[in-house]
Amino acid sequence: MRKVLAKKTCNKIVNLIQNDRQWDQNLFLDKKDYLKQKVKKKLNPGKNIQNLYNNFQLDFIEKNREIKKTLNKILGNKYNIILAKFIVSVPNSWMPKYVRDFCKKEPGINLNKFIKKKYRDVTFFQGLDFHMDSIDRSFKSNKFITMYVYLNDVTSKMSPIEIIEGSHKFGHVPWPHFLRKNRKKSVEFSIDNKNFSKFKKNALTGSSGDVFIWTSNTLHGTSKPNNKDKKFRISLRYLIEKKNRKKSLIDDVVIGQKVSEGVK
Repeated sequence: MRKVLAKKTCNKIVNLIQNDRQWDQNLFLDKKDYLKQKVKKKLNPGKNIQNLYNNFQLDFIEKNREIKKTLNKILGNKYNIILAKFIVSVPNSWMPKYVRDFCKKEPGINLNKFIKKKYRDVTFFQGLDFHMDSIDRSFKSNKFITMYVYLNDVTSKMSPIEIIEGSHKFGHVPWPHFLRKNRKKSVEFSIDNKNFSKFKKNALTGSSGDVFIWTSNTLHGTSKPNNKDKKFRISLRYLIEKKNRKKSLIDDVVIGQKVSEGVK
């Protein structure tokens, strides 16, 4: 959905976030502090747990007439926000050398373990491997969608979301995925590394106020940001689940009831 939200309101939130802290190398732990910390698995914002989302009143998104109409069509008239959080795409200039070196070995990882504890109220990435959001919902319903809100203008150099259109047709497929011939506008995907199907790949560049929705079983990721200025992408990511038994659009497009029932 293009330009569904007021750009002025989105820009206001971006400005508040940008003024909340120093957005640069100061966000990161020194290497010695990183090495001596006892790293836990859950270092990302949770629902009502160290989550910058809770500092904002976001009715202009969650009660937007067009968004609610679309969610009602996809999920039915009863749905629940599983989690909402801000996502920040990290420019290379912010990252200490030890983090850059680490990312060369493991590209596309979540960066929050390198971030100072007080700043882990958003999720930090610098590029992200293709994945399905159902990966985090083992033995739970996969009848949910991701809703992604661009709060500032996102160019091809600012790590836009890349969607593999139609990849949900296989249902939940465990990570890592079998992908080949990864081109600018297409990719081949297989669930068994034998039989590959060609899918269109779409880079979602857009404007402040654009809203994108995809299924829990849709492959998506991002490339690294390539901009040399101080602009960085601040987005808002929602996971929203169906909460009633009445049939809706998601029942026609998502295979299986639970993630564990997906293709192995």
